[in-house]
Amino acid sequence: MPHMLISGGSRGIGKACAEVFASNGYKVSYLYHTSTDFITDSIYPYKCDVADPEQVKDAVQAACCSFGNIDVLISNAGVSLTSLSQDTDHSDYREIMDVNFGGFYNLVHYVAPSMIDAKKGVILAVSSMWGQAGASCEALYSASKGAVDSYVKSLAKELGPSGIRVNAVSPGTIDTDMMAGYSAEDKKALAFDTPLGRLGSPEEVAEVLYFLASEKASYITGQIIGVNGGFLI
Repeated sequence: MPHMLISGGSRGIGKACAEVFASNGYKVSYLYHTSTDFITDSIYPYKCDVADPEQVKDAVQAACCSFGNIDVLISNAGVSLTSLSQDTDHSDYREIMDVNFGGFYNLVHYVAPSMIDAKKGVILAVSSMWGQAGASCEALYSASKGAVDSYVKSLAKELGPSGIRVNAVSPGTIDTDMMAGYSAEDKKALAFDTPLGRLGSPEEVAEVLYFLASEKASYITGQIIGVNGGFLI
């Protein structure tokens, strides 16, 4: 069975991905930071702070010992911060960058070598439309996702000769825990600003990630695929 590893897999988009890939015959390893609530014969959790390279190294090794080399890597773990840029401090900067971009870097660092040896593999990242457009009061978050997008494009060029495809999905307003701080009126306003007139679901993002991992996307690499209901065109 092919093996997929995803960070931030205990909820939201990550959990939806774990379920979609498992239902399509994958063994799934997922990383979680604080809590997890599901495990099956084909889905197994590993506690890991993706900002810590040693923890990532240990988790990747444990996952490979259980299910074999990783065929598909999805970097999904992320944190957000809503604040005026002048009200943030260095600790905010470090947390946002170390998790959102640093976590992606750490995962690739420990997974890519075996893919290069095998001359095959798929690396995917969950970015954000704000990485492309920028968001007022979410400057650090936007910057971290912009870094993810640039790394995806660079890795696609670097790893393509080794048969490895690298892409990202760029979600819009998806109804996950990350939006827990938004009021019903805020969500209504975001839906109004979205041409399709609603928020997206984690499952809709997961299905796009599954497509990008499949042979149906065999000639797609270095792309940032919008899943935003038309919010950003």
